[in-house]
Amino acid sequence: MLNFNLTRPKKNIILLLSVIGLSTFPIDTLALPRTNSSSQYGNIIELNNNLINVPWRIDPSNRKSTNSVKMSDIGLMQNLGINLLDTNNSSQQPIQWFSDSVVLSAEYIRPYRYLDLSNFPASSQWEIQPNGTTLKITIPPSKIQSIRIEPLLLESNSLQTKSTFSPNKIIIELDKPTFWQQPTPDIQKRSPSPSPQPSPPPLTDDPTTLNQPKPSQPSLPILQDWSLTLEAKADPKLLSNNDYNIKLQSQNYQTRLQFSVPPGWRPVVTTLDSPYRLIIDIKPDFLESKNILWQPGLRWRQEYIEIPKTEISLGSLLNRILKNTVTTVERFPVYWLEVDLNQPQISLNPILSNINSRQGTSPLLDIAQKAGVSAAINGGFFNRNNQYPLGAIRLNNNWLSSPILNRGAIAWGQDKPMIMNRLILKETITTNSGQTLPLQYLNSGYAETGISRYTSDWGKTYTPINNQEKIIVVENNQITRHLETPKLGSPAVAIPIQGYLLVIRSRPELLNLLPIGTRVQLESKTEPPDFEKYPNILGAGPLLIQNRQIVLDAARERFNPAFQQQKAIRSAIAITNNNTLLIVAVHNRPNGSGPSLAELAQILQKLDAVTALNLDGGSSTSLYLGGYYLDRPFPTAAPVHNGLGISVGAGSSR
Repeated sequence: MLNFNLTRPKKNIILLLSVIGLSTFPIDTLALPRTNSSSQYGNIIELNNNLINVPWRIDPSNRKSTNSVKMSDIGLMQNLGINLLDTNNSSQQPIQWFSDSVVLSAEYIRPYRYLDLSNFPASSQWEIQPNGTTLKITIPPSKIQSIRIEPLLLESNSLQTKSTFSPNKIIIELDKPTFWQQPTPDIQKRSPSPSPQPSPPPLTDDPTTLNQPKPSQPSLPILQDWSLTLEAKADPKLLSNNDYNIKLQSQNYQTRLQFSVPPGWRPVVTTLDSPYRLIIDIKPDFLESKNILWQPGLRWRQEYIEIPKTEISLGSLLNRILKNTVTTVERFPVYWLEVDLNQPQISLNPILSNINSRQGTSPLLDIAQKAGVSAAINGGFFNRNNQYPLGAIRLNNNWLSSPILNRGAIAWGQDKPMIMNRLILKETITTNSGQTLPLQYLNSGYAETGISRYTSDWGKTYTPINNQEKIIVVENNQITRHLETPKLGSPAVAIPIQGYLLVIRSRPELLNLLPIGTRVQLESKTEPPDFEKYPNILGAGPLLIQNRQIVLDAARERFNPAFQQQKAIRSAIAITNNNTLLIVAVHNRPNGSGPSLAELAQILQKLDAVTALNLDGGSSTSLYLGGYYLDRPFPTAAPVHNGLGISVGAGSSR
């Protein structure tokens, strides 16, 4: 199923085809017959009657009698088990699959990067046939001959002493190579033992939420079930004599394995030949380093980043006194994209779950695909209950949501240097009698005492956020109506196209200062003032780094104490001194929690950040590239309100 026709000698190609069970016909005779001169494409592969989500294309080849079959690179990795190796050439992708690495030709056709499989055989044993948007693939299924579990020795002994769950490996022996789908978790969690373990409060997406109390009763530790699906039949004896604590199900030439993994651990799958084996390592330090130039100006990186351990317990001090070995660093699995802002084909935009209204959430994967961007990261905060934004979103000079509480934001525009700083939008209205009134926020889900303003950039209508609101309609700079006090659940109020709504909260006396017929003049400015020059702004917070120095001050940006102290999965954005943008996702340290804000700042310093900003985190943290999440399985990512999308202009779009 792979194209081995690029850089290796023909002898090696034939040998490799023989290894994976293919006849050694000349390469040209194994290509898919051309059916027409136009391209075909879709997002579904039907592999031995089982549907898999992988973008694919069939394009006319230079050869007169053949077509070129291409599939998404990350789709091949996550759904067919083909390992992508490091590369500094975006048009050549080394891979590894049960044998030595080979190189496939890569082509970017927005928003995916496809690997050329033009040498995939169309023989009596292996068949490829497009059917509308589905690519049907039939292959001889492999057979699982044995399964066994062995203890796994980790590099660091300290990792083995922090958990009652022993690292191990599952070894699956096969009669021939096979494809598999990347392990995915079952979101249902269960308790493996009665041993109590305290559970930290969740990281809130709403920074206005009060301090989260710690649970009064300790919760039980959890294991999570993960599953892996192989295109292979299992011997009936394996299904009936299962004494290795793995659940097996086999049907339609597929076998599904289910096994238990502690929190923060992940299964890591590798392949070996002679004999053919699938190795599933279950361990806390799961991340495999990658450094892939995905497109010119867009590089995919992932590796463990170490920072000094700053928290010293009494036990660690005693160990130092007694000269026992103590880990002095913390290791975090970090996923990031390096975006070269000097490349003219790179463009950035805020992306939204709902383009017609500020209310709504969706998985970042869906938001990115609808926006047609190649890469993305989750953006700013929002209220999960009413799904309104809680921070700055400016798109093409229009404030879709204003900054709040002097929180950090990033701004960019064509031919302008990207900037980050704490940001305030100050608006006032002045009446024809000379009365000047400050406005709190513009198009914001953050409800604070005073007057806020809502324009058509919020949507066609406004729905009351609380029961303490009075609404004034302004059209063509004149107050035209006072609306009766609406209640929660009341019909939405239309927002005038040539005007706006003024919403008074908890200050009913202000209504008397703005009678019907009053003409008003609006003034608006940002602090710092240079933000006003930028058409695109995205806010979150807190600001982490400026001029290479950590400037973290969560209290100054009015984050509650629980948020400041919480250790959780986090996402961030940063700029380096060579005008490279970093979008970063940091997950849990082995056998531990995610980073604190201070630890996140140190990690970004290790990545050479000159300036950096924290984004929404926890279950919102999502890093997207080429149709897939890089940093987490899809079921574990929560819906988000907005994100930052990155488009690559090179290559054609559909």
